[in-house]
Amino acid sequence: MENDYYVQDQDWSPQPQTQNRLWLALFLFLSLLACVTVSVLVPGGLGFWAGYNQLQAQNHESAIQHFQRGLGYLAENYPELAYTEFEISIRYDPAFEPARQKLQEMQAMMGGPGTPGVSEEDRVAAALFEEARGLVAQKNWDDAINRLEQLHALNVNYHTQEANELLFQAYVASGKEAVAAGQIELARERFDAALTIRNQDAEVQRQRDLAVLYLDGQQAVGYNWPVAIQKFAALYQQDSAYDDVKRRLVEAYTQYGDLAMKQNASCLAVREYDGALAITKDAAISDKRAQAMALCRQAIVATPTPVVTPGSENYVITKNVRDVTKVCNTGTGDVSGIVRDALGQPLASVAVAYYADGINRVTTRTNANGQYQFTWGADAGLFRVIVLSADGKTPAGAAAEVQYPGGNKPGCHVVVDWQKAQ
Repeated sequence: MENDYYVQDQDWSPQPQTQNRLWLALFLFLSLLACVTVSVLVPGGLGFWAGYNQLQAQNHESAIQHFQRGLGYLAENYPELAYTEFEISIRYDPAFEPARQKLQEMQAMMGGPGTPGVSEEDRVAAALFEEARGLVAQKNWDDAINRLEQLHALNVNYHTQEANELLFQAYVASGKEAVAAGQIELARERFDAALTIRNQDAEVQRQRDLAVLYLDGQQAVGYNWPVAIQKFAALYQQDSAYDDVKRRLVEAYTQYGDLAMKQNASCLAVREYDGALAITKDAAISDKRAQAMALCRQAIVATPTPVVTPGSENYVITKNVRDVTKVCNTGTGDVSGIVRDALGQPLASVAVAYYADGINRVTTRTNANGQYQFTWGADAGLFRVIVLSADGKTPAGAAAEVQYPGGNKPGCHVVVDWQKAQ
């Protein structure tokens, strides 16, 4: 039976609730999209604005530079070049009023707007070129360089070969004048510039290398005396009259010797003072050398003679001479010799070492023929050569003292032979 009290609502449906959910989802999606967009665009916009401001600042600086250059050209009576510079300044910063005012003044003088034409540019180039030639003839190198560089800036193709020849000549001559005046950094710059024109010129390359040696030595002064000595010595050997290299080399040797004395390395100090005295005679340095030698001798005498323990290895010196038949002019010398057994047969793989004040022990081993060799440099000094026991550490006898004269002096090749005692 049909229930009279129940009336079915024909209008009810779940569709409105579903639509509400769709609207909510759409709202959340759009909100998320807006957040993402803002998070991307805002920093990007700020970055763009910062970059834009930075670019504007750079352009303004460039405008100022070209404006100042234009004023310089006006002062030198080159209005065409000045006009071009003022135009470039305005292109960098259209709001830069000083350049705009100058440009308007010049336009009024020229009878209207417009840059100088090609004929004007050629006229200016010709004037610069002729003036540069006159300056080169007068040996006014720096002014000639300025004019030729201005010519290149205006028209690099104007009489290119002849202009480059003049510029090369001016660079080299100006570099040599700078060396004579003690302006070594400027000299290096001039020689570098000349090499951009002729990169195979051996003499200019040599001049440039001399300047670099000087500057490297100068940079090492006060904190790395061995490097300073190395650089100044290399320069002195090639050109002893180069600026004040003689004084600087003597000073470097002396200062390093003083430092060695403070560090109780008297034998090393002797070597450095000898280096200074080989260049100049100086009473004060001679006194320092005598004091250092006295302390060095005391240190040598105080060095205990190794005691030979029965049953242990012991080697004795059979020869300690200088080989004067070999030439010493390369800056390097050596000590060499042979280690033999008690019967006089060569011993292979025996450890031999040398050391000196300020130099840690350097070790090698004999070859199959019992031979060993150490190469030493240009600096003189007192070295000690020893044979080591089988452990490669313990001295196997007394050390041979070698007074090395240096790699450029006679007697730089030393022979020290050893024989095992029974």
